[in-house]
Order: sequence, then structure tokens, then C-alpha cells
Amino acid sequence: MNTWFKLLPLEIQEVEALIEPTEEIREGDTVVGVASDELKKLWTLSRAAKKEAELLQVELKYTQASGEERAKISELMAKSRAMEMIFWIGAMDELQLWGHADQCAMRVGWQVVEFKQPECRFPFQIFGSPE
Repeated sequence: MNTWFKLLPLEIQEVEALIEPTEEIREGDTVVGVASDELKKLWTLSRAAKKEAELLQVELKYTQASGEERAKISELMAKSRAMEMIFWIGAMDELQLWGHADQCAMRVGWQVVEFKQPECRFPFQIFGSPE
């Protein structure tokens, strides 16, 4: 049986052109490492699947969608999310970030960064402090 999960390592090996992260390093980011070549390929596959699904979604806004097309979008999005999770598990392992990284993200140059999530002070930002 040829399942996606079984074929994923082969797909990773076959990646030639990489889709690089585009987000610049932000204030508060701490660079904790750089993605390995294998992780770069996995990131690329995840982004390519997501891009294909999003392009199909745009097309379907202007055409009559078949059940098969909707199923393809669901499949691509699910696989993209799965590859992204595998990517982050691999990055956490390679960079030994388990237990001390707050939030992680990819930035330009394949840099893995950690950052602190801003505190949610939503009601007080709008209405002021209850003092």
C-alpha cells in the first residue's frame, strides 16, 4: 500500500527548490538555531501543499466546485498541517528546545527563533485599568 506517510521520506529527498521563510526577525525574537537541510525540505513541502490548497480555494470562489475538488483542498490542508507539526517536532529535537522554548517561529535565512507571547490585556487596553 502506498500511503502518504510511507512516501513522505521520498518526497522530502526529492525536493530541489526550497520555499524560504519570508518573515523578518522581530523585536523580542531570540535566534536559537538554523533549520537543517532535511527540515528545510519538509518546510518547503508543507508550504507547497498549503499554497496549492489556497490557490484551489481561490479558484473555487469563481467556479462550480465538485466534491472531489473540495476533498483535495481538505487533503492538502491536513497534510500541510501534519508536515508543519513534524517540522516543529524535528526542530525541537535538533535544537534541543523541549522544555525551555516559549513560542517558536521560522524567520528569513531559515533561522528558528523563540519569542514570548504578549500578555493578553484586552479588556484593560480598551477600558482602562479597573483601579
